[in-house]
Amino acid sequence: MKTVIAFQGGGALGAFAAGAWDVLARSPLLGRSEIVAVAGASIGAITAATIAHGRSEEDLGAGGLLALWREQLQTPAWPYLGPVPLSLPPSGATIDHWNGFMTGLLLGNRGMHRASWPAWQPLSGLWRLHQPLHERGRMHALLEDIFPPYASEPGDAPMLAVGSVDLMSGRLSLFDSDSAPVEPRHLAASSAIPLVFEPVSIEGRLHWDGEITRDSLLPLLFARLRETGRVKAGEPVRLVSIEVFTREIAAVPETGVELSFRAISLLQLDKLAPPPDAGVEVAQWLRIGRDPLPEDGVSGQFDYSPRRIERLIEQGRDAARRALGVDADQEAGALTCPTS
Repeated sequence: MKTVIAFQGGGALGAFAAGAWDVLARSPLLGRSEIVAVAGASIGAITAATIAHGRSEEDLGAGGLLALWREQLQTPAWPYLGPVPLSLPPSGATIDHWNGFMTGLLLGNRGMHRASWPAWQPLSGLWRLHQPLHERGRMHALLEDIFPPYASEPGDAPMLAVGSVDLMSGRLSLFDSDSAPVEPRHLAASSAIPLVFEPVSIEGRLHWDGEITRDSLLPLLFARLRETGRVKAGEPVRLVSIEVFTREIAAVPETGVELSFRAISLLQLDKLAPPPDAGVEVAQWLRIGRDPLPEDGVSGQFDYSPRRIERLIEQGRDAARRALGVDADQEAGALTCPTS
């Protein structure tokens, strides 16, 4: 059965998708299917691009995705609050989680961005479009280094599709590799968080993060699959969605940071559910969702500390195993199964 794979954004939460893909890529379920498209927005776009570029590898890019997180994105936390516990609100977060969050916010990420402190003064707020809180020279260099332009056509390679929001029109745009090569600038546009990062100009239009709208990229993606003939009318497809935001939470949000993350999470729910009128028959929906963790409200999207990233990777592995109905021993056995 033809398969479409979609990744949700979420900053550091994207490490969950790396763990999930590490299990999925070795599953006979995907080995017996034709992957016709990989898609995502924000960090999900970078995940999708890693898989598209690694499609010819035996592990379908899983090793490269884990290496990206562990070698480029994982960032040790600075001990802002020190080793001695302070009196903190009674949430599920510890000193380590607060240190991880503040490192991501106040310093940045070693592979993607750094805080632009001169722009944090009040007058810069008058020019925030051009003076965002963080600058992304590191990300642009990383994307240029590991993601050459990706072009595809039906029967040749999976379509790579990434979503971003047109700042002026407010519409979700889909850049797909069947129409034109998907380049690092498209990935940068898809992950340009408002206020934090600068928008990216593409064909004279400013683009922002693809997850800042309630619109789902799936209707646009399915329409393109029909237009290109990758999926025929009435042809059944399997949708695999990897989703990082949770409906339920594991700790009461007490601080502004936790309340903000809770609000963002609720706006992201169910965006990768199969659209009812997309002209594509979704015969199977393999939904891999994340369970809430007590520290989520603080660690959220900015905590790239090694402990947090590894916990998310393992959580992704566990969620994929549950979705596939296998345990760790069965998954290890799948490595010897035929893949086609």
